[in-house]
Amino acid sequence: MASGSQLRVFLAGRVAVEANGHVLDEARFPGRQGRLLFAYLVAEGGRAVPRDELAEALWDDAPPATWDKALTVIASKLRNVLTESGLDGGSALTGAFGCYRLELPEGTWVDVLAAASAAADAEDALAAGDLRTARAEGAMAASLAQQPLLPGDDGGWVEEKRRELAQVRLRALTVLVDACLRSGDASEAATWAEQVTALEPFRESGYRRLMEAHIAAGNRAEALRVYERCRRLLSEELGTYPSPETESIYRSLLEAVPGEAPSVGEVRTTSTPAGKRARESPGRRRAALLLAALLVAAVVAAVLALVSHGGHAPPRVVPNSVVRIDPHTLKVTQVVPVVDAPDLVVASGGFVWITSHILRDVDSGALRNAGDRALTRLDPSNGKAQVVGGGLAPCGLTDDPSGDIWLANCYPGTTGPGDNVVRIDARTLEFKKTFPVSGGEGFLRGLAYGGGSLWVTALFGGDLQNDGTLTEIDPQSRAEHTRQLTPAESGGLTWSEGYGDLWIDNFVSGSLTRLHAASGAMKTTFSGGNPAFPVVESDAVWVADWGEPRVVRLHAVGPARPHTVWLPIKNFTATTWDVAAGAGAVWATTPRDHAVWRIDPKTNAVKRIRVPFAPTGIAADANNVWVTVRKG
Repeated sequence: MASGSQLRVFLAGRVAVEANGHVLDEARFPGRQGRLLFAYLVAEGGRAVPRDELAEALWDDAPPATWDKALTVIASKLRNVLTESGLDGGSALTGAFGCYRLELPEGTWVDVLAAASAAADAEDALAAGDLRTARAEGAMAASLAQQPLLPGDDGGWVEEKRRELAQVRLRALTVLVDACLRSGDASEAATWAEQVTALEPFRESGYRRLMEAHIAAGNRAEALRVYERCRRLLSEELGTYPSPETESIYRSLLEAVPGEAPSVGEVRTTSTPAGKRARESPGRRRAALLLAALLVAAVVAAVLALVSHGGHAPPRVVPNSVVRIDPHTLKVTQVVPVVDAPDLVVASGGFVWITSHILRDVDSGALRNAGDRALTRLDPSNGKAQVVGGGLAPCGLTDDPSGDIWLANCYPGTTGPGDNVVRIDARTLEFKKTFPVSGGEGFLRGLAYGGGSLWVTALFGGDLQNDGTLTEIDPQSRAEHTRQLTPAESGGLTWSEGYGDLWIDNFVSGSLTRLHAASGAMKTTFSGGNPAFPVVESDAVWVADWGEPRVVRLHAVGPARPHTVWLPIKNFTATTWDVAAGAGAVWATTPRDHAVWRIDPKTNAVKRIRVPFAPTGIAADANNVWVTVRKG
């Protein structure tokens, strides 16, 4: 292997090896047993593994009579695969004294091992009070561990490793919940806690954390609903009841003064005399609590229904607004008017962020004069929208693990401030850091945060036909590294968490390029149409097509293997504007057709959500879908 290169090994999602920008996908491995042998030896970290132990892993309890010879053949074929990846296969995979040993180069990155290491670092950072690092490392570990290990395979060893990976993800999610609660980001804490309950539905600590997150957000009704969900699951599935720790939070909610949210973890005692408590049987007290829970849950459901529907009907969608859609019912639940021509939208730090006038025309997608541009912060809890001051001229928007916002400012044709990128504190709206960006001259189209760096593409003269630059900025040291891009490479950005890749679109040349951040290798993985604003979800990349009513799906690792998901639109001039991923689905907007689309990532089935005006930008998290809507 060439000096300075790094080998990357993927066992979750699919088995693959990458070196020097070249990827060997699982199809190159010698069948199921070849993948299992490779994965087993990688997971053992260089240990000499006895042949009979490997046979049990490969064939479980039913090895063939000639398993010893078969194992030798599989190992020989695996050496060829390693050689193809740039290693010396014979030296990397050795056999002696009845054992096989796989020794990978120093510095080799393995996804499942990186996930475990990041989870441990997150726990250490949380214990030390370094909440920013805890959240960054926790997000990395959760992302790496969410993909299935060796999908399609089974057996005792595979199931054991899957359980270990699930525990890594659980540890990472738990850190994220606790770090967000300590940081005051109750909404994000609730998002992570929901994932904890989904991963471990019978573990009460997840429900307690979720209740605490809702309490911290001032949403007692939702906390009560979580308790009822936990109580019903335990009762129906296990025939048991919530623990005293869970019920203590529940009782504090019942006894809270109306309008006053109890503090997180607060347990309030009742004023019932001790003698009377002693005479009450545990069964009678529990029955009373359960009856109260049912009554409260019924009232909560009724109140929430009235609030969500304005007392009698769903909220009416108006132009120049942000629309909130329930990802499960596909119904509009909130509409908030904002400034004219809303465009990009990002959900971060418990808020929703919206830009307006991003140099694009709804009908043609062509560049136009910027006009009045603004950044708006929306607080979903109270529906208040606030325009962020400071002379911003947004044309790019992204977030980072802390919940803060990064904004690319474009000042075309002015003698005032040059183009720059600003970090904005999500809560105080203070400008925390500003980085000037040279060479853009009016159009910083792409902006992404990943791998601890900020990435921005700038186009010379604001002309998509001209060359541009890609700049990597270290937010801590302010160090910059800039590389020239051709028009075919210049465009929007998204970061592939867990893979260390940056995806760059260019809708003019019709291409999508992957940059491996560690090696600097770039490869065009897809050509065709007008791809724009890619989004990475698990092991897939989804990209809108500004020229067609479709969304294209590609593999995030290995050969792209593009697959087109056509949106059934009668208006053939309609095109796809933006895509997002969250709440178990992929979402897209088609402004000319006045529709938002839900795409099932497992089946590629689509559902249409009609809106009366033109939807443009879209964002999604675990519980909500946010869409900007303008006239058109």
